[in-house]
Amino acid sequence: MIDWVTAVISCNHDPDKLIDGFVMSFDAEGRKQWVVNKNLSVEGSHSTKIQIKSHTDTQIWVSGNPAKFLQGHNIFGTDDLTYLMGRFFDALLKHEELGLHPTDVQYEDIQAGRYTLKRVDINLSWHLKNREEVLAWIRSAGSCARLKHRGAGQYAGDTLYFGKNSRRWSVKCYSKGNEISAKKHELPKELQIPELIEWAEKALRLELVLRSMQLKDMLLHIGSHWCADTAKMLLCSLVLDNLEITDNMALPDDLLTSLPTRLKGIYALWLNGEDLRQSLPKNTFYRYRRQFLEHNIDISIINDKQRNNIIPLVRYLEAQPASIPDWAYQKGLVA
Repeated sequence: MIDWVTAVISCNHDPDKLIDGFVMSFDAEGRKQWVVNKNLSVEGSHSTKIQIKSHTDTQIWVSGNPAKFLQGHNIFGTDDLTYLMGRFFDALLKHEELGLHPTDVQYEDIQAGRYTLKRVDINLSWHLKNREEVLAWIRSAGSCARLKHRGAGQYAGDTLYFGKNSRRWSVKCYSKGNEISAKKHELPKELQIPELIEWAEKALRLELVLRSMQLKDMLLHIGSHWCADTAKMLLCSLVLDNLEITDNMALPDDLLTSLPTRLKGIYALWLNGEDLRQSLPKNTFYRYRRQFLEHNIDISIINDKQRNNIIPLVRYLEAQPASIPDWAYQKGLVA
């Protein structure tokens, strides 16, 4: 689904109505140095909010989760970016207090996807047996998964990140059940229905964040360049096709015996679960890593002695992602 969008859209508007106060800076003598308008928060379905501000005299900047703005949740939703943004803009026009007055041409351009994208988040979900198995999958992937061009993941809390601080694109894996249990992300009371909660409880979510530089390089910085299949194709080409999962098998005894004493010591530390990236100088770490990769051992992946190998990581990712259930349409939970 399309999860988050930041875009610059051509639309005539009243700039004074898209301000929620100011942020000012003063020097030591009290002279004003600069003033910045604060983004305006707009409330959508079930108290969800997006941010909006005047970008130029004829352009607005919007940022937020359009699916959640329309549905009240982002447990599932559409992959069609232009359709979603068209519905989203129609919803914004109902807020007369915003002072949005697009011309006929501007409105047609918006519905056709002729606007600039600065960030797009997309995701896929897979259903496991329960939340506990989802968390176990993430822990296992944290110890034996690598993403090409992003390396080993960074495990923080119950979320696994790849390229977390990249200026181009990054990936995270997390439990949707965990997320909606957190205070800031819990479902509105009117949406706390058993079927929706059960769907989220079993969901392993893989989320791809595409930033401005990457969008431009892929010629996807214009909304009309997206089709209904673009989101899934990006997740496959950037993530699923490049996710490597290794069991990091132990060295055979005869090879271990032949290793230099120093390498035996490094191997023992890695086998014991030590993060060698943190304990060794950078150049030394990469020198040892190259040597061990010749024997199919990647010391950049922390060896988790308690890793549960029962959960087959690849099998779940090769399975069909979870789809939007029929009851969700019947209950009006999909925009």
